[in-house]
Amino acid sequence: MPIVPNFVERLFLLKLNQGPGLILDFLGAQVFRTLCVAVKLGVFETLSNGPMSSPDIARQIKTDERGTTLLLEALEAIGYVDEKQARYRNTPMTTKWLLRNSPNSLVGALPFLESMVFERWGCLDESIRRGRPAVYGSEWLEQHPDGWRIYQEGMMAVAKMTADEVVGKVKLQPNASRLLDVGGNHGLYSIKFCCRYPSLSATVFDLPQALEVARENISAEKMDERIGLREGDFWTDPLGTGYDIALVFNILHAFLPDKNTELLHKVANALNPGGLVIIMDQIAGKASGTTAKALVRLQAMNYFNDLGARTCAFHEIAAWLTKTGFTYTRLIRLRGTPGFALVQGRKTQK
Repeated sequence: MPIVPNFVERLFLLKLNQGPGLILDFLGAQVFRTLCVAVKLGVFETLSNGPMSSPDIARQIKTDERGTTLLLEALEAIGYVDEKQARYRNTPMTTKWLLRNSPNSLVGALPFLESMVFERWGCLDESIRRGRPAVYGSEWLEQHPDGWRIYQEGMMAVAKMTADEVVGKVKLQPNASRLLDVGGNHGLYSIKFCCRYPSLSATVFDLPQALEVARENISAEKMDERIGLREGDFWTDPLGTGYDIALVFNILHAFLPDKNTELLHKVANALNPGGLVIIMDQIAGKASGTTAKALVRLQAMNYFNDLGARTCAFHEIAAWLTKTGFTYTRLIRLRGTPGFALVQGRKTQK
């Protein structure tokens, strides 16, 4: 939770011409690391059973009592737990977002975000010097046996935040029956669309290792008869044909313009005339508000460090769509996830 100075502290910072503001940024890094440690040790899951003392928590999670007390005191100061009469409990925010059985849980995203900030960004300066990633994201995945799982869990956490809004804002034609989820990995968006539209079936297309989590999610939702998996590399393998909708979510930022044009051309060939392509990504230049602007620009740096790529502007995506046979291009903003937006295009009728 961000540290927000009180009125007196804000006056102090203003008097010193905001110089100590960098201390808040430093504290923000410490806050995030503290949160990740608490999740890793199981503090919040332990407290989900009710208030507990520090010694009891330490015994439960098998940690040192003094270190555990210091951790709990820090968590209380930054708003993740409350303390009353030397007993700690989760705050409502923690209960909603940081328990694994919560429908809104973001716990799965933390290992991915932690690896980004405290590991992969460790070579950000070298990437900027070289003008390309010092360590490509694909290399990082290969170096970590659990890398794909960490990545998938992170993407699933984002999907849980956005999926309902996405499905609510995209209106499919009544006769739409086949959906292609390009690079769909965890399959959650396909699941949500099929739940919303009973006559719809879907194919999730991705690399074999990326589809392991999708298989679990589809089975858990009992969607095996309506959602199929297709293993392949969308650069080298055919996507199939006869689809009415294609999802291209969180992909374009990973590649430069010529490759994105190539991919959208393949997507167009997979769609029926009049078929709909829906792109979701962080759109450069369209973020409204300080937080959204910072998120998009920091993520652009992340894509550069991981992939040698960048965020795309709406006018660029619209031009790629026009070039590959789409019309009726429109931007749909997403309120639930600052900086993210949908771009929709319809394949030209012939």
